[in-house]
Amino acid sequence: MRRIYCKKLLQGNLWRDDVVLSLTQQGLIRQVEKGSAQDADECIYGTTVPGMPNVHSHAFQRVLVGGTGLRGNDQSSFWSWRDAMYRCANRISPEQYSVIASWVFIQMLKAGFTSCAEFHYIHHQPDGKPYTNPAEMSEQLMAASALGGIALTLLPVFYHTADFGKVGADPAQRRFANTAQQYLQILDACQAVMSDQTLLRLGLAPHSLRAVPGQLLGEVLRAWPDKQCPVHIHIAEQRAEIEGCIASLGARPLEWLLRHFSVDQHWCLVHATHLSESELQEAAASQAVAGLCPTTEADLGDGVFETAAWLKAGGQFAIGSDSNVRISVAEELRLLEYNARLGSGQRNVLTAAGQTCGRFLYQRAAKGGGSALGQAVGSIDVGYRADLLELDTQHELLLAREPDSVLDSWIFGGDKTMINSVWVAGRRVIDRGHHMLEEKQRKLFANVMAELYSA
Repeated sequence: MRRIYCKKLLQGNLWRDDVVLSLTQQGLIRQVEKGSAQDADECIYGTTVPGMPNVHSHAFQRVLVGGTGLRGNDQSSFWSWRDAMYRCANRISPEQYSVIASWVFIQMLKAGFTSCAEFHYIHHQPDGKPYTNPAEMSEQLMAASALGGIALTLLPVFYHTADFGKVGADPAQRRFANTAQQYLQILDACQAVMSDQTLLRLGLAPHSLRAVPGQLLGEVLRAWPDKQCPVHIHIAEQRAEIEGCIASLGARPLEWLLRHFSVDQHWCLVHATHLSESELQEAAASQAVAGLCPTTEADLGDGVFETAAWLKAGGQFAIGSDSNVRISVAEELRLLEYNARLGSGQRNVLTAAGQTCGRFLYQRAAKGGGSALGQAVGSIDVGYRADLLELDTQHELLLAREPDSVLDSWIFGGDKTMINSVWVAGRRVIDRGHHMLEEKQRKLFANVMAELYSA
């Protein structure tokens, strides 16, 4: 039984000194007790908090950074960005996909994300023909997560139609599109590969209501045997999406979803940016997790989620890096709070009496992320996996600080340079800010970028 000593650790709502975590072979925490460095196999001397789950990622979109800033004759928008994203997605080979994902997962670990929900929709060859192995691209992601050492909730995406009321996908979406039966075959193939992998979890991901007609969504949910698996869906991200849903289905997207499906704590409502008051209240009460990606939502001009109202209604939330234009736990939480400040004209909006803003945000996002990923993460306690993040208390901005101030200093004034080590299932994957495969994977990623942009 492995033991890890932590000099300062956040357990529940308490900061504890001189704690030893005893772990199972799978990296789950078996016991939390008072102890010393001499009682342990490995030691963490900084300030230790739970690793952060990343609730929403499209790893391949990292290669788009810097390539979508040109404004054409028409107004630049989410929809023009999407066209550029499609062109990129249709050029990536399986081998390139693996390299991109490996590099992105390493960057997530360096930023403090210890698990990731990968919303994965590049399933087929560029011409839309399936690979011989229907899970070819999914397996590239699983291999990439294993290489980097991040835990993965793989979310193969179900994509069927181009928009509300349309039949089939557009030509640019051929790599994404499946029938319900094809989609279930992909899920089966993924499940077979990950059946004995403790750091892998499989979930369902209907892309959106515009891409998955309700009848097909119901068919997939009824057919898939794991009724406790995570279900993630893009919902109410853009106003045009809401207008199209009302015109086609006679209701707003989340309103329609809540009316026709049993949305509960296993669901993650990604973005949910534009909600009516009644939608917000009902969705919060369902205990579905709002998957918020403030950096991407700002980059794409989506709008601002009403986080304060959501929390007041009892809602859960988590954070994601989404398009991976930036990969930073601290920045996502910071922007979430800053959006609330800009909208209210107040400071320290997303918190509770007696709690610092940074600690409140961090603990709520970690808890919601664990729920959304369907993994025992987000807290340091018995039964949870030992996913840990150590902040470097020798950093000049963290010296001689109380632990709450250490956490707040990182979230509101820091970046990944304040992270000393990161652990997944009790295994150190980031040491003194670096990953052992970092330089090798950096070079491979650079080669892929050259291939994609010189073609």
